[in-house]
Amino acid sequence: MRKRINFNGMTYFIAVIEAGSVTGAARITGVSKSVISKAISDLEASLQTDLLLRTSKGLLPTRAGEAFYHRCLAGMEAIETAFLDAEHHGSLPRGELRVLANAAYGRYRVLPVIHAFAERYPECKISFTLADDVSDLKMTWFDVAIRTRPLSDPSLHVRRIGSFQRHLVIGHDLASRSGVLDSFEKLSKIPFIGYVNHLEQPGWEFTRGLERRHVSFEPCLLLGPMNLVLESVMQGRGFSVLPSFFYEDPALAPRLKRLMPEWAAESGSILAYTYPTRQRSAAVRLFVEWMACAAQGVPFPDPGSGPNVVFPDPLDL
Repeated sequence: MRKRINFNGMTYFIAVIEAGSVTGAARITGVSKSVISKAISDLEASLQTDLLLRTSKGLLPTRAGEAFYHRCLAGMEAIETAFLDAEHHGSLPRGELRVLANAAYGRYRVLPVIHAFAERYPECKISFTLADDVSDLKMTWFDVAIRTRPLSDPSLHVRRIGSFQRHLVIGHDLASRSGVLDSFEKLSKIPFIGYVNHLEQPGWEFTRGLERRHVSFEPCLLLGPMNLVLESVMQGRGFSVLPSFFYEDPALAPRLKRLMPEWAAESGSILAYTYPTRQRSAAVRLFVEWMACAAQGVPFPDPGSGPNVVFPDPLDL
């Protein structure tokens, strides 16, 4: 007969090791501290060995506890993989899908896809969060991250699903008051709105065909996240360098005007990040495909029943 194993105790033990305390584990798992403490005590009694060293500075794994942690972690990952493999046999998304995106692209490009995806697949429960600076806690929270800035975690699988351009952009009202702005020299006479996270880069590189030019603007404001730059430009506070998913958006385009459109700043990539063990999930795979099709403006082949979902242009979302 297979020995009965305390899987709850193992789960709580992993949470305590990763959080560094019972309090942190309780916060992560949503279980009370007393339940976690009793489960680990029962686990230690069952194994007839101490797994945690209780010190004045917190909980540390014993030598046996450290070895047990790594074996449990490998086992939990195997169970998760088995679950996702089984879920993969269903072609329609269901269950929970956790999506993370940076504030600017997420607000204007990912959110419309979230709405359409949730309507098409009501059995899939979607949690969507915007964050520019991704903490270690958020790094373990998502199933799919859609980013316009790279993430540094080497354990993630990354796929480039699209690209965007950057141009000089001004609000229509300020443009009408500023006269003809057809040179970098003329632009230096009106306020420039810069980015807080662009401070380490001295100026901007612009290209026009084979011609290149490095230009530095003295900012009147330094703002972040990017949405604040957009709002300030539309309010007529100055001009800035904005991505195409802003100035080509149907709701925003009437309030924005591209300056010297023949000159383009550095282009950017739209990246989809997933954890390798979660890529088998139908919800993860299909949502990434939806985002790629929306970013590229191509028809989306729906593997489920019913007609294909077609995105003729990402701006129509």
